[in-house]
Amino acid sequence: MRYKLLLIFALSFQIYAIELPEYVAKYSYESEEINIDGIRKFSKNSNNFTLGFKAKNFLASLNFESSFFVESSQIISKNYVVKVKPKFVNRNQEITFNYKDKIISSFGRETWEQPLDQTIKSSDPLNAQIQIRLNLLSGMKEFTIKLLEVKSGEIEDNFYKIIKNESCSLDKNNYECVVLKRFREKENRETLYYLIPELDYMFLKIIDSGPERNQKLELLEILSLG
Repeated sequence: MRYKLLLIFALSFQIYAIELPEYVAKYSYESEEINIDGIRKFSKNSNNFTLGFKAKNFLASLNFESSFFVESSQIISKNYVVKVKPKFVNRNQEITFNYKDKIISSFGRETWEQPLDQTIKSSDPLNAQIQIRLNLLSGMKEFTIKLLEVKSGEIEDNFYKIIKNESCSLDKNNYECVVLKRFREKENRETLYYLIPELDYMFLKIIDSGPERNQKLELLEILSLG
């Protein structure tokens, strides 16, 4: 019994202690609307984390940023901000998680308010990718993430499962990637995530395809890690 208790404690501590290294990397984003390269940055200050993507060319600029903290390898969302130029595209949006007043509010392209249930640990579209990495690092092969729908504020279950391993390359280095697939009951969409276990499951590429749009995010170069 004592051995079992020590083992349980050790496993619990291991899960709690999972940490992801900070990084700065160059990614390309492709869709029917725009092809653009930008910088993706993951940073932390104590237990405050930020994940962002900034890109700019002569036609447009994109700025996505999520701030959050982590408790026992579980994302706790704080703010999600989208800024897009030119402004006539009308994509700007800011979502705030107010834990004091128990309200999730959105301003900009989509304006709404929803009650915040603190027993439901929900992720925004950006920090959900950190939750994916934390889950994989803890040994999960399939799992569910409660994802915030930015258009309405509703929380929807998203199901993820590793479907295969695949050889991949980055900057002339070869890696063994895992391919993770996302399932959403309400959408006829397919999202595939290619992740590198050797790099703490960093995203090599994300391919999202469906009847409304197709888009891809792909890692071009790691500028700094750790």
